[in-house]
Amino acid sequence: MIYRSGELSRLTEADLEIIAGLHIKLICDLRSSREQAEYASLWPQAPGHVKLEMPDRDESDAGPHKIFELMQQHPGESGGVRAMDMLYRRKPRAFAKGLKLLFETILQGDALPLLVHCHAGKDRTGFVIAMLLTAVGIAKSDVIDDYETTTFYFPGEAESRSLGGWAKRTFNRDLDPDSIRPMVDARREYIDAAFEEIEKGWGSAEAYLREAAGLTPAMQEQLQDLLLH
Repeated sequence: MIYRSGELSRLTEADLEIIAGLHIKLICDLRSSREQAEYASLWPQAPGHVKLEMPDRDESDAGPHKIFELMQQHPGESGGVRAMDMLYRRKPRAFAKGLKLLFETILQGDALPLLVHCHAGKDRTGFVIAMLLTAVGIAKSDVIDDYETTTFYFPGEAESRSLGGWAKRTFNRDLDPDSIRPMVDARREYIDAAFEEIEKGWGSAEAYLREAAGLTPAMQEQLQDLLLH
């Protein structure tokens, strides 16, 4: 019922044949407009599309400049880990309105199966999928286990090189490879940091989904009916 992916600019004819068999009805694209333009989808007959508006990454409190500054202050692995902790701790507030839109769109009907994707399919997508699983009652420990499995499917070395190249090309920054590596991992402590912020700000994940993302008990029941039966 729910699929997750990275960006779709490198799809082959064989990929498109496989995708066609999934009968996906809605795409939730978490990327910025700039990313969508630079890495345009090669899915010529893509189904319905929802774009969850996020704060501009360059102006946010966890934008690239803030991340690079933190990584320079803390060279090596610790800088990358600190950067990821900062990114995940800001996700609950940054994604609240987008999650509300996603829940409402799913409940309008004819939106499943659903594909959620961003650029790499790990961080933004990982958080949204975690909240979808939480919304239908999956235990936090199982949600974190599910997030962690990303590591087994994610091309970490290739993405590490890509991230280093992007930082140099776009921001003229040379990043320490040791600080980049933690940023392409899907470590339990990353998604757990997002849950910690949720519990700090709202008391529980259920309260966050209700108060920040507008998921009423009736809506939650509908969502469970759609995704679990």
